[in-house]
Formats: sequence, structure tokens, C-alpha cells
Amino acid sequence: MVVNDSNAFNRLYLERGINSQRRYPNDSLISFMAVNFFHLSQTERSVCRILELGCGSGANIWMLAKEGFDTWGLDLSPAGIAICEEVVASWNVTAHLDVGDMTKLPYPDDHFDAIVDVVSMQHLTLAQHKATISEIYRCLKSGGSFFSYHLGKGSSVCGEPNLHWYDNISINNIPVGYPLAGNGLTSFLDAEEVEALYVNFTSLEISTVRRSYPKSSYFVEYLAISARK
Repeated sequence: MVVNDSNAFNRLYLERGINSQRRYPNDSLISFMAVNFFHLSQTERSVCRILELGCGSGANIWMLAKEGFDTWGLDLSPAGIAICEEVVASWNVTAHLDVGDMTKLPYPDDHFDAIVDVVSMQHLTLAQHKATISEIYRCLKSGGSFFSYHLGKGSSVCGEPNLHWYDNISINNIPVGYPLAGNGLTSFLDAEEVEALYVNFTSLEISTVRRSYPKSSYFVEYLAISARK
């Protein structure tokens, strides 16, 4: 049986600190925010509550706070949250940051205008995806928005014949030699699986982003997923 190594990223934060992750926000997240929220006035932004799941060291959190939103972040790693606090402070902004499990969100019903995920849910099993998506739905306000940037099954590694699939979407670890190897349990979705997982949401949109790597014939596919409650 495979069990998520919940301490893997905590160890990475402890070992590498701020250098363990990127420092600037995800392009697809910025596009999502531009379409859905950047038209709001500063007064409206100040009461627009946005939660990032798996906020890590704060590359997206500082941007959301700097843009004037009521910004919240949740991560399983205490070390990641500690770094995130420092990053947020370095930009002279504030955010509500919590250590916690995205499969059991510590927030009330109908609490957020938007919940976003950038490459964090992709380290969940299928069962954990279902639990997290149920929690996202519970915590979103009616009409609230959701965004996820998630690995897709079009990635080169998914064609590897010797992969051991833990369930329909997740593998134990990406093998050495492929991009993103060594991050523990990793999951991949296709459009059909996204539609099944987000069946209770409306306005579901899926776009594909393909990323190649220098000196490698392998590539990674991401799915940029957005929906509304």
C-alpha cells in the first residue's frame, strides 16, 4: 500500500528554504485572476476572500495579497508556512496562513469567494481528490470560483510501461530521469476524469499547457481547470 509522504515537502523546505520552490506566481493562475477578479475595485478586493490550497513558500500568496484581496493560505508543512510568512512580510502585505490538511479544511461553509490550487492537489490519491473537492465545494460561497493547475496524463512519464499505478490517477513516484522526479506520490488527470471529479460544479473549463525541458526529450502536460459552485 502506498501512503503519501506528508513530510517530503516539509523536509525540502527545511533543507532549501526559500529556494525550494519558485518565487513568482503561476502564469495560468494570473490569467484566472485577471478574467474573474482583477476588474474589482480595491474596496471590493478587500472583502473578496481567496484561499490557496498547498500555498507552500508563498509564490502565489504574496501576489494575491499585493493585489489587495483578503488572502488565505493553507499548507500541510509547518516549515512551508513559516517561509510563507516571511515572504508575505517581505512584500509588506498580510495573509491568513494556517497549517492544515486540504482533505479536511478547517473553515466554515460558504466562506470563500475563490479557492485555488497550483500543483498541490496533484500529490493526492483519487480518494483524497474526492475528499478535497467535496471540501472545496462546501467552503465556497454560492457562485464562488475554483482554479487548479494540475499534471495531465499527456505527460511523457504516463507512457512509461513499467509504472506502478496506485489507483486510476496516481503513481508511487515519478521515475528518475523524468521531469519532477522524486516528489513522492503524484497524480495525473485527463479531461474525462476532471469532468467526473467536478460533476457538481458549473462552468467547467479545461485548458492544456505543455512544458518541455532543456536537454530532455520528455515533456510535462498541465491542465488549467476552472469552475464555479
